Amino acid sequence: MDQPFGCYEIVDGVAHWRKEWFAAYVRRNGMSWPAHEDGALDERDATFREMEGKYPAIGPLRELRYSISKLRLNDLAVGSDGRNRALLGPFGSKTGRNQPSNAKYVFGPAKWIRFLITPPPGLALVHRDFCQQEVRIAAIVSGDAALLAACESGDIYLGIAQQLGFAPADATPSTHKAVRAMFKTVVLGIQYGLGARSLAVRTGISLSEAYEILARLRARFRVFEAYAARVLDRAGLHLEIGTPLGWYMKCPSGTNPRTIRNFPIQAAGAEIMRVTSILAERRGINIVAPVHDAFMAEAPADQVEDVSAALDRVMRDASAVVLRGYELPTDKQLIRAGQRYFDDRGVEMWETVTRLLAKLEARTA
Repeated sequence: MDQPFGCYEIVDGVAHWRKEWFAAYVRRNGMSWPAHEDGALDERDATFREMEGKYPAIGPLRELRYSISKLRLNDLAVGSDGRNRALLGPFGSKTGRNQPSNAKYVFGPAKWIRFLITPPPGLALVHRDFCQQEVRIAAIVSGDAALLAACESGDIYLGIAQQLGFAPADATPSTHKAVRAMFKTVVLGIQYGLGARSLAVRTGISLSEAYEILARLRARFRVFEAYAARVLDRAGLHLEIGTPLGWYMKCPSGTNPRTIRNFPIQAAGAEIMRVTSILAERRGINIVAPVHDAFMAEAPADQVEDVSAALDRVMRDASAVVLRGYELPTDKQLIRAGQRYFDDRGVEMWETVTRLLAKLEARTA
């Protein structure tokens, strides 16, 4: 597959999207892309996100489109001390999760922007995120032992593929890369009730194959499916749905069933984040950024390992409070002096930007 960045034309230093160049790129690479009734390709960002699952090579192009159309670096709320401070929008969403501005918060725009994060002199940063937070929560709140077993198999995507008969017991991420990539999307079917057509579009499989996978998924994880049905029934009966810690969402007639189905999972995740914040403050951990299902803390450079372990303990304790004793595991990333925050989803775009900036600086030197 050839380089997708050629879909832009630079005129007087400004990048212009060329629809006909993108259409030619799609044809050259034999891509099956959704189109409107008039034959024009569907260029909505949501479509790009769906098609990225089928054609991973367009990921950098989607990042670039997002950056050019949405991003204004001067919108980031960065003070004279180089720190990003933005309203986190606590309880800003129906599920109680934070809802900060995508333009002002450094974790909001395209992923490559996060590479700008680096610790101040003498300090280091700890980034810890919950491992498969949402699907593990789904397993715990529903009491689905089969789903929890897949989560704890070491690799949830291969674990579910193995349980459904799409990968052998000895499969690894290297030996079954394509299957694992497909089941990243399949896992969304558990949480959101993903339809067969959407699954087929996102993964590139046939509609009949998508129906087969979803049928096996619902049969294997029938405990969760029954739980999700009860959630919908309760919301329809009471016209609201809530959490044990008291966050409620109104559910009038016409509320999207997927919104209701996903509420207990996302709302539990939000409560875990809030409990973590409280415990971290009480235990002296300096949280500098919450990020959906992760936290970034700041620590003296020589104490970063201790703070990382303490943050892991706090996050596990918080999840145990909300999930009836179950401790969610976490992953870590330490950013020491001279290092940058790293996100593999934005690395290609970051390298492209830094390479172009280096060329520009050399040209103007």
